[in-house]
Amino acid sequence: MATSGTFNFSMDIDEVIQEATEMIGGEETLGHEPKSARRSINLLLQDWQNRGVLLWTADTTTVSVSTSVTAYDLGSTVVDVLEVVVNRDETDLQLERISMEEYLRLPRKGQTGRPSQYAVRRGQAGVTVYLWPIPENTTDLLKLEKVRYMEDVNKSAIQTADISRRFLPCLAAGLAYQLSMKRPGVEGGRIQFLKEEYEERLARAMSEDRERASYYLKPRLNRV
Repeated sequence: MATSGTFNFSMDIDEVIQEATEMIGGEETLGHEPKSARRSINLLLQDWQNRGVLLWTADTTTVSVSTSVTAYDLGSTVVDVLEVVVNRDETDLQLERISMEEYLRLPRKGQTGRPSQYAVRRGQAGVTVYLWPIPENTTDLLKLEKVRYMEDVNKSAIQTADISRRFLPCLAAGLAYQLSMKRPGVEGGRIQFLKEEYEERLARAMSEDRERASYYLKPRLNRV
């Protein structure tokens, strides 16, 4: 028998909800449950981002610097910044990330030059990057590897979750677990089983969703 020859399997939100409710079993889906399920999906996606960096939410953006401008707002869709380089004369030069506390202790924040360090403030409304020294020209470019939020789920039909399809199994299992806690009549043992199944699927997906390059840690020794 021949295989399909296609590689585009996906599930819209309605199918994810159906799969989750079938995993729970018992009564038919209640009329208000799709709205409740979408809310649970959005909470699940936020929890995933709290657990670690998801590769499909990371991308590189370029920002033009301005003379003597210290801070650069990246907008409300950005979660964090993983890496920053400054491009000067077609050469990328890595910046060192320091904490906001270290940045605040810098004695001369108005010093100009080629930026060599950056700090990130993760506020309620978005992320702001602070540079030191502050740019001395308008020709340098910042290249930032940033992490964005996942898009909201607000419809059940003709909409998919903003995830890699590798995470569809744990999305369905996680939703089944969340809904089982809200649906009356589901036994505690069933809820515990769904939780364990969800955590197992999520652990597998998070383990797979990683960089394949070698990673080395090099301690920085300060001379006394």
